[in-house]
Amino acid sequence: MTTSADSRAFHLALVEEHLEAENRHDLDHLMETFGRQPSFGLNDLKLEGNDAIRALYDGFGFGDRGGFSNLACQVVRRHIGDDSITVELMLQGLHTGEWQGIPATGKAFGVPACAVFDFDEENRIAAERVYLDMGLLIRQLGVLG
Repeated sequence: MTTSADSRAFHLALVEEHLEAENRHDLDHLMETFGRQPSFGLNDLKLEGNDAIRALYDGFGFGDRGGFSNLACQVVRRHIGDDSITVELMLQGLHTGEWQGIPATGKAFGVPACAVFDFDEENRIAAERVYLDMGLLIRQLGVLG
């Protein structure tokens, strides 16, 4: 029988594996951390399924293409609960390709973000919800004054 402490430890290890795959830009391994029918939220954007989530990660730059390079997620703090793990982090990168219709600016960015992870019955990531200030990101790219 699995205890809450065992589940929390397993879930934390899975989230760490997920974040390490992000930082290595290993999209295949990153996607393996998700369950069969995952969901992903980025502020008010909601995605369902592995293909849609993979496309979002790849378009951002965690795969072979995307608008940003040198992407890295630096963990600031972790909050571990029985049903979810919340990670406060700093997302950093360099805008080197078109993203959301914005041509590459060559500018670096660093924005605080919060990611909430929920888990399925197979102990994979069932949902990831990310919250970040897109206005701050766009200002740092030099698009907004």
